[in-house]
This record gives sequence, C-alpha cells and structure tokens, in this order.
Amino acid sequence: MTQVIQLVIEPPKLRQARNLTLAIMNLAQKGMLTPEQYQARLEAVGILAQEAHDVIMDAVVDKIGGGNDPLSRRTNNT
Repeated sequence: MTQVIQLVIEPPKLRQARNLTLAIMNLAQKGMLTPEQYQARLEAVGILAQEAHDVIMDAVVDKIGGGNDPLSRRTNNT
C-alpha cells in the first residue's frame, strides 16, 4: 500500500518556490554563451534547484509536524 501525503504549501513558501522555479527557467533559456558563461549558468541552476528542493522539503516537514529535522541538509548559521 502506498502512503500519500497531501502537501499544501503556505503562501510565502509557495511564492518562494515559484520565484526559484522562474529563476531556474530564466537561466535555462538558450542563448549564445561562452563555455565560461555556460558553466556559470549551470552552477547557478544547480544552486537554485537545491534551494527550491529545500523550500519544498521545509514545507513537507512543517506539514507533517517535524519542525526539527536532524537529517536536513540545510544549515542555519544565523
């Protein structure tokens, strides 16, 4: 049997995830790039994709009530 969790992302996290997705799409648009520019864009896409993943996982953790996830890859140095 498969367990299904319905995820409702709260508006601030939804807005953040949407903005990250739009930034990734913008960076992924084709254009004439030098190899250095291509590499920089690829790295930026990776960073933004990881941030989007973290936002979604934070929403999942909040939804299931596990506010302090010891396995979270996100660090908070503030």
